[in-house]
Amino acid sequence: MKFFSINRTLLLSTGLLLSAPLAFAQNRPAPKLLVGIMVDQMRPDYLTRFANDFGPDGFNRLRREGLECRNTHYNYIPTVTGPGHSSVYTGTTPRYHGIVGNSWYSRQLRRDVYCTDDTTVTLVGPATKGMGVSARNQVSTTLGDELKMTYGGRSRVLAMSLKDRASALPAGHMADGAFWFDTGTGNFISSTFYMPTLPAWVQSFNAQKKADAYRSQTWTPLRGPEAYRNSLPDSNRYERIFKGKTAATFPYDLSKLAPQNPPPYECMYTSPFGNNLLTDLALTALQNTDLGRDDVPDLLAISYSSPDAVGHTFGPLSKEENDLYLRLDLELARLLQALDKTVGKGNYAVFLTADHGASEVTRYLADHQAPVGAFSQADLNKAANAYLAAQLGPGQWIEAERNHMYYLNRPLLAQRKLDLAHAQAVLAEFLRDQPGIAQVNTTTQLLNGGYTTGLEARLQMGLYYPRFGDVRFELLPGWTGDIGVGASHGTGYAYDTHVPLLWWGPGIPAGVVSYAPHTITDIAPTAAMLLNSKLPSACTGQPIVEVLSPQGAVMQLKKK
Repeated sequence: MKFFSINRTLLLSTGLLLSAPLAFAQNRPAPKLLVGIMVDQMRPDYLTRFANDFGPDGFNRLRREGLECRNTHYNYIPTVTGPGHSSVYTGTTPRYHGIVGNSWYSRQLRRDVYCTDDTTVTLVGPATKGMGVSARNQVSTTLGDELKMTYGGRSRVLAMSLKDRASALPAGHMADGAFWFDTGTGNFISSTFYMPTLPAWVQSFNAQKKADAYRSQTWTPLRGPEAYRNSLPDSNRYERIFKGKTAATFPYDLSKLAPQNPPPYECMYTSPFGNNLLTDLALTALQNTDLGRDDVPDLLAISYSSPDAVGHTFGPLSKEENDLYLRLDLELARLLQALDKTVGKGNYAVFLTADHGASEVTRYLADHQAPVGAFSQADLNKAANAYLAAQLGPGQWIEAERNHMYYLNRPLLAQRKLDLAHAQAVLAEFLRDQPGIAQVNTTTQLLNGGYTTGLEARLQMGLYYPRFGDVRFELLPGWTGDIGVGASHGTGYAYDTHVPLLWWGPGIPAGVVSYAPHTITDIAPTAAMLLNSKLPSACTGQPIVEVLSPQGAVMQLKKK
């Protein structure tokens, strides 16, 4: 068996190498529009788990008429929204695009920095007050940036999401527009990084007050009980309960719940109607811009954020999560049908993926005797500093802890004339002995090590030195801050790294499944090849040959 496994891998590698020239030799025309769809916190098992209850024109259309990469993983830590969106559109990891988390601690500013914070710009639109937003912290160009440069600025690049980071980071630095949802006012907004004022079509969309209409709806199951047979019963002990409810069960009257669960429009995140609202905006963009209407390719980046909030609230096995995906399937069908009409069948391509996966609810795992555990970050921080004081002398040796990273007090180390690498090693030695900790690495180790597999390699790919701490630890599988409710993510384990990846469009093999291993950083170079565009500046991924050429589709299974 071992010999067969090794030779099978060699055949796959050889097949891909032999087919690669065929893929690149073709002078294929670029699609007029590439639509990148990201579904926040989507796991790949949802495609099969809910397949029989999806309609024919959404997820199942993409799978039936396109290519599915079933073995796609994130190749770095942490698996969270900001780095995920950056990695998809830059084709590289945080080590090179710089977005090491949704936020990080800045030694220079001595405070936290959010991934899209920009003090040099201001918000645009009828928004509540807030920090300016841009992609300036992203130190690599994106797929859209390179598309603009390749075609002399004529390509149009738009991005939209409920989350600002899920719009600004994919949009990149040269986009024609990036739009996100303001939960204080119910409007889509932007920033002066992209435009001085909102386009007329966005202003008109906001004036329709669609968020108000969705906020007045009641969320009830879309289908009968048979459509939820692969989910837990509606009433269980694994879900968060909204204020104004006594149980996390259907129905959810948003008109009553929204005032009790601020901000005013937060329910757009925690219900499926945020997906409807975003699809409405995407269709408005297609109707009011020239996306896909000329001889140069354009890019539309759409990121659905509500699945993440619903997953965190109810968990992957909940009836609510199940229902959200049945409804999202209808939104995908609505989007694809609009693209068929506005851009035309055969004129556009689509990829669909996620920014990270999700764990099962830890309380559910504990109830079913699966390995889980909880730890107190505050207690660990106190004990870690006490240990350092005992070893190095009195003082506040830990300046900050963020994202399982410790930032040592470097001025104090310099004052005491202590070696930084030694202090890192002392802290790492302490952490390795603590319950629930699986892996500890110092930044010195990660900078000097040649890791190729395991958690060390993923930690190394998440290391952008100016924003990284001194010691990084990873918990055991299933361990979190508490044995609680709702899903979580962020680790380097398969439940967080494994995501769906679908490709659909002209020239892409139809009805094919690839089991070849791919990383999320392969998406941008593949898309660049489809668009006949340059690679993003820090791109480290490789084009997926199966997508680009039928001859490259090695070891694939035809769907029935």
